[in-house]
This record gives sequence, structure tokens and C-alpha cells, in this order.
Amino acid sequence: MGYGLPVSGLPDPLCDLHPQWGLGPTDVAAALFAVRRKGPGMSAQRSADPAAALAPPPKLRRRPLLVALGVLLIVVSALVAWYVVGLVKDTVQVVAALNPIPRGTVIAQADLTTVEIRPDPLLHTVPAAGLDGLVGQRAAADIPAGVIVAPEAVTADLLPAAGQAIVGVALTASQRPATPPRHGQPITLVSTPRANEDTALATEPTEIAAIVVAITEYPEQNLTVLDVTVPKSDAAAVAALVATGRVAAYWDAE
Repeated sequence: MGYGLPVSGLPDPLCDLHPQWGLGPTDVAAALFAVRRKGPGMSAQRSADPAAALAPPPKLRRRPLLVALGVLLIVVSALVAWYVVGLVKDTVQVVAALNPIPRGTVIAQADLTTVEIRPDPLLHTVPAAGLDGLVGQRAAADIPAGVIVAPEAVTADLLPAAGQAIVGVALTASQRPATPPRHGQPITLVSTPRANEDTALATEPTEIAAIVVAITEYPEQNLTVLDVTVPKSDAAAVAALVATGRVAAYWDAE
């Protein structure tokens, strides 16, 4: 066989060495063709350890801090949801004024609405179920829009009733109790001595029963003005006492 002949397509070093390998030109050419057909890197992949291809993926590192933060977030979210559900469950529906209702006005369905509030023993309210019962009655006092309607702010009677008159009584802090009255509360008006009058010669104070129908505060003047109903026969006397500042008021706790 002609080992000295060059093999077409083989590099010169391979042509020079193939006699030392004991291979003929045909064998060398076939080996080179196989390498070219499989592409670069295939031999290395064939020779690689088969166990390496089946090796498990690397384990992920656990981070205790992130796990703790996740658990804390879940707990906080559950507590917030529990609190919100509790607020919704504890609320009740009550009647409120949708439009301003002046004193003495007949209340219409369109003047009222319902709102949800948390129960409070200090609040006087009308349950939502009692809304229809308020329609057709009269406002015993001015009811601004957006406020909760109290039972005493509504009356079925005309204001003032027959034989009654409404009088405004302006009182300073020294002429009334510190605790304000409520709408519809009975109070007593008392005449006071004139300024510089000898108390020994002063007549007995006069007491007149009245009922509060409206309350207006004037903080700048330190005044509280009570609109009260009194017997019509006493209306002139009460008005005269108020004009001269010779009136005081008291009321009993209810």
C-alpha cells in the first residue's frame, strides 16, 4: 500500500503521522469524515461521564428571615381582615336627614335617609325600620342635612301648640347649668332681682315652666339661646325678663 501518498483533504501533520498509527489513508480519511460529520465538541460529549448528565440540580438555599417575614405578613393580613369584618358586623342602620328640615316643617320621605354607625349609648337615634313612622310628622327643631335624627327632634304636634308661645331665652354661663339641655326637655325659668336691688325688699322669684324646642350656641358671646315653649299667658313676662337680663334657668336630670 502506498503510505507515502498524500491523502486529499487531510492536514499535512496528519498525513505525516498516519503511517506511525498503523492506519492506511482510507482509514484516516474515514475517521476525519466522521469527526467533521458529528461537529465540534461531540467527541468531548461522548467521552463525558454519563453520571454527570443525571446529576440532581443544586439545592436552593433557604432564607429563614424571608420565611419569617412571609409568615408575619400572613398573620397581619388575617388580623386586619378580622378587624374589618368586626367593624361591619357591629354597625347598625339609623335614620339621618338627607335635606335640611326647618323647625315646624312636615317631614317628607325625600328628606330622610339611612346611615350605618357603631352603636353608642350616648346617641339618641331612630332605627332604620322607624323611618316610615317619621314621615308626616313635624320637625320640633331645625334639623341640618347630614345629622342623625333624634326621636325628640320630631313631633306630631304643631309648634307651638294651642295655648303656647315660643320665646327665645338668652343665657350666659352664670344663668344656666353647665350641662346643656336636650331638645324636648322640660326646664324652669326663674326671675332674678334687678341690679343693685335690695334682696330684702325683692319679691319672691317667679318660676315658669317651659320646654326646649331648639338650642343655639354663640361661643364668641358666651351665650346659649334656648327657644322654649311657654304658656301664652306667660310669654310677655318671660320676654320682658329676657330683655332686661333678669332670668335664669335650671333643669332636672332625666
